[in-house]
Amino acid sequence: MTLTPSRLALARKRRGMTLVRLATEAGITTRSLSAYESGRQQPTPATLSALAAALAIPAAFLQPPEIDDMPPDAASFRAISKMTASQRDSACSAGRIAFLINDWIEVRFRLPASDVPSLLTLDPETAAEVVRARWGLGQSPVSNMIHLLESHGIRVFSLAEECAAVDAFSLYWHGTPFVFLNTMKSGERSRFDAAHELGHLVLHAEHRVPHGPEAEQEANRFAAAFLMPANTVIAARLANATTDRIIQA
Repeated sequence: MTLTPSRLALARKRRGMTLVRLATEAGITTRSLSAYESGRQQPTPATLSALAAALAIPAAFLQPPEIDDMPPDAASFRAISKMTASQRDSACSAGRIAFLINDWIEVRFRLPASDVPSLLTLDPETAAEVVRARWGLGQSPVSNMIHLLESHGIRVFSLAEECAAVDAFSLYWHGTPFVFLNTMKSGERSRFDAAHELGHLVLHAEHRVPHGPEAEQEANRFAAAFLMPANTVIAARLANATTDRIIQA
């Protein structure tokens, strides 16, 4: 059995494991593991099986073909300065595996083509209006954000437990938009996160990866305007309304 170095590194990062931890759990030296990941040495079949068991994956995943990494700066991570390198690597690796899953699905099923406009020159509120109009939403509430995103060609995946520190992130991969959501958040938070990531895709597009507080505020403004258009809120006459009345509206 031949080990593919890039797949071993991907699986280790996906599990949020250091070289030392994986080596310890697989019963090998850190030096040997480093040699396997760099391609300088091949493990025995028994060692390959031990690595797969420690990573809780099928041994076949660690075999050819090679797989390219997803660059960390390709995605819109919120509060990236607060993330550890391990958390970022785990999220990126989870995203890279999601691309493999998506490839498998697309070979077998016909998915909607991407219909995400690039509105780099518009302010967030105007961009939200344009997307609503283009998608035929008018001023009506969005009943299900995930269904809406998927129906317009955005591939939506959930983040695993190892990525609990990550709220959400999005990116274009080979021209296809992806959104990754943390399923441990509340319903309303996940709803806003989905709209926030749509904002990044629309406002910052494929050729401008968003970074920094300004980009995050733009995505927040887009999400607010997209989920609760100003005219609709004003028309609901919610002045001095109770909490139940606001939720019903």
